[in-house]
Parts: sequence; C-alpha cells; structure tokens
Amino acid sequence: MVSTAPHRRRGGQHPQLLPSLLCAGALCWPLAPVACPLSAFDVPRADGFESCARLQSGMRGLEIDLQVEGTTPVPVLAHAFTLSAPTRVLAVADGRHYPVDAPAAALRIAFDGDATVSSVAVMDWGSSRRPVMHGFSVLAEALLPAGDHVAELQAFAHPTRPGRFRIGSGSTLALLAQPLSQIASAALPGASENIHVTTYAPAQGIDITEGHPARPLVPLLAYSIRNSGSRALQAVTLAAGRAFHACNSGIDEGHGDALLGLTADGLCPNTHSSSWAVNDLDPDAELQAPLGLHGAHELPPGRSLALALVGSELAFGSDQALSPSGAHENGVCWGLGSARMLSAWGGGVVGAARSGPPQFCSTYTWRCVASTVGTQGCPPAGSDVVIAGAVLQIPTGHDGIVLFNARTRIQAASADGFITASLRLRIDGAAVGALGMQQLAAGAAQASRTLSASHLTAPEAGTLESGPHLVEVVVKVDGSGILHAAVPSDLALTWLD
Repeated sequence: MVSTAPHRRRGGQHPQLLPSLLCAGALCWPLAPVACPLSAFDVPRADGFESCARLQSGMRGLEIDLQVEGTTPVPVLAHAFTLSAPTRVLAVADGRHYPVDAPAAALRIAFDGDATVSSVAVMDWGSSRRPVMHGFSVLAEALLPAGDHVAELQAFAHPTRPGRFRIGSGSTLALLAQPLSQIASAALPGASENIHVTTYAPAQGIDITEGHPARPLVPLLAYSIRNSGSRALQAVTLAAGRAFHACNSGIDEGHGDALLGLTADGLCPNTHSSSWAVNDLDPDAELQAPLGLHGAHELPPGRSLALALVGSELAFGSDQALSPSGAHENGVCWGLGSARMLSAWGGGVVGAARSGPPQFCSTYTWRCVASTVGTQGCPPAGSDVVIAGAVLQIPTGHDGIVLFNARTRIQAASADGFITASLRLRIDGAAVGALGMQQLAAGAAQASRTLSASHLTAPEAGTLESGPHLVEVVVKVDGSGILHAAVPSDLALTWLD
C-alpha cells in the first residue's frame, strides 16, 4: 500500500511552496555555503576544508497561470544564489503552456542573462489546426565563477509568430548546484540537417518492424563517458530541444511522427536503457514542438561508453498491417534544433526505475492507462496510474538533495474525444515537483506527444532523510469518448545527485 503521508524531509515547507522568509519578489536566496556532507565515492575531496555550494540548490514553481506577451524574453521563474568558488550548476525546467492567440512560444534558461548554455523549447500553435495545451522541457548546464548569480526560466513569443500564451501553474525551475556526479554535455545551438529516413519500402527490401536492428538512426549529438573508478556505476542522461517540420519529402508533404532516441556504443536502445521521444509533426498536431528524453546505462569499472542522441521516425512496417493505418512509409522530414544533452555518473545517488522485460529497439510497447467505455485491461479515466516506481535508499551522511526526472508518451485512438493527460512524481505518497500536461484534440488523439516532469529535493523544500523512500511516476488521463489512451513501457524514471 502506498503511504499518503508526505515524504520524510529534514525540514522546510511543502515542496510546492516557497519559503517567504527566504524570498523577495521573484528572487530567493538560500543559506550560506558550508562543507559538503558527503562526497561521491571514488572522488577525492577535502570535505571540511572546501565550501559546499549544494545548499544553494533550489526549486521554484508557479502557483497560478502566467500570461506572456511580446517577443522580448521575460523571467517566469527565478532562483538567486551565491557561489564562493567556481562551481558547476545544472538547471531543469518542466511544465505546461497553452495559447491565448495562436503564437509560437519559446522557453529557455538563462544564467545571469546568458541563455547560450540552454536548450530552447519552441511550441508553434499557429501551425496547428487543433491547438492544445502542450508540455515543455528545458535543460541548461554551466560552470559559473564565484559570486552572486540568478538562474531564470525565460519565456517569449517567437518573433516569427508573435502573440499571447500562458505558462501553467505547476511549471517549475530546478537548480542543482555542485552535482556530486561527473558531468559530460554537448549542444546543438542551431539546427540539424534534415532527418528523412526510409522505414518501409518493400520493393527495396526495407521493412523496419519492432525490434529490427537496422532501424535507421541519424546521429545528432555525441560524446563518450568513462568510469575510472573501482565500482560499477549508473550513468543518467537527459536531453531536450525542439523538433520541427523541415521539408516536403513527397509523402504527406513531409508530415509524420518524429522520433528521438539515445544509443549506447552504436546500439539501438531497449526499454530499460532510455525513453523514446515522439511528436507528430502534422497540421492536426503542430509543426514545431518541444522534445526531450532520458536514459540510464550501466558503466562497469574501467569501461567507456559512447552515447549519441539520434533522430529517426516511427516505423509502420509489415507488423503494423492490422493497425488502423496499416503498413506504410512514414513521410516525415524533420529537424532537431536548440538542443542540449548531458550525462551524470559517479554520484552518491544515481539510478533509474525499470519495469518489465527489456524490449530491444521497440517503440510500440503500449499499456492502456485510461478508458471511458470500459475497454478490457484499461483503468477508468481519471485514475492515478503508477507507470514506474522504485524504493530509493538515501545513504547515511548524504545531504538528501536529489534531482528526479520523469518522461513518457501519450497516444489514443483517432476517433477518441478530447483528452488531457498529466504526469507527476510522487515521493512517499505525496505529489511533488512539476506538473507535466499534454492535451490531445478530439478526432486527432492518435497524434503522439511526449510528457515530462521533474522534482529537486532542495533545502528550502526539505531534503530527503537517510533511509528508504518510495518514488513513483503517476499518469492521469481525463476526457470523454476514450477507447484506450496508452503510454509505452519505456524508461520512465531517473534520478541523480
């Protein structure tokens, strides 16, 4: 049975509230730095002699919807902090936004006004015949000098399509200062070349089915990481950017399902190693949207791992012949832009929750999470459905500051009515962190989208006590006329410190 009590914290307020004594306006100043309580294993560090910036970590959240107007970036959420020495920081923003007019919304993270170290989420409602609320995810990482700093989640209407939109309540900005993990990162500040592959052309002998090892994957960002220590490690990877329609491929005008994945040593991922990110780039969905994923890989002692962010398309091969659309070529021609990818390994608390057997190179591992018509095997719409969970052990001496990340996709039937899907994290039975939300339009609910949520157990919210904690990822789907709304059995939960 899941406890309904709040998770055990070392003090502070509820994770979704801001401490008034530490905040003035949009800025919040955490406590002065002290020595780090615990260093990562295999990392020599003179604790007690060097200052620890980890207590400068913080999480900010919107309590009400906020309207954004104009093409000039404005701060939506902000966290101020002070560093006594050069320090690496990691920032993650997740949440939801929706149109007032039909603009293209842009979101990014800036450190002291500099947004060049951030991914950019762009959502183009003006390109859609059925504009709906959409989730977003933004990722930034930097090495900052000693001194006073401000991290901001900035929002603005893209100059190519100005207008008004709103950032939804429950959207958050998390800043993790001085990760205990080692960090590797790569960025794509502009845009990739067109991603236009072929997955079904029987006359040419091409028929990509579930689990097919020859699925075409286009490298977009890449680096290698290495475990130089003496114990096996977990490496967690996060990636975020924007997917956009890029060309007319000659099939469906280049519209279709963009697919973003993560390979390790050149191998197509399995459902234990990473999530797939998908966005249908079509006028019944949108032609540009935020896209993000995460992954988790074993890293044995003395071994290196080559990681690559890759682009492809959903495949409708011969194994899909009995599906509503049948076997056909996905005509999507798309690009990835303003993207960032980073990996963390070697910390004290790094890992992932996996469920079910691993399925190699598979994108259709669907499980039903909602129905309004009693479809067999489907929970009733409006139910909280746990799609991933783990009992996480916080070791004695750890400061309890951990960043949790949730990712999944949502899809329903083309004839289904209007659908609203939400994604939350839950710790020891209490909902925490960002509210990820995605709507699917009536008559176009088959247009698959990606959801994200995150939570940082920051000092002012109450860090995690030593001992076990139940961490869960929860999906809830509401709507009418829902035959079967589904999410995949991909990797749904990761964490790092």
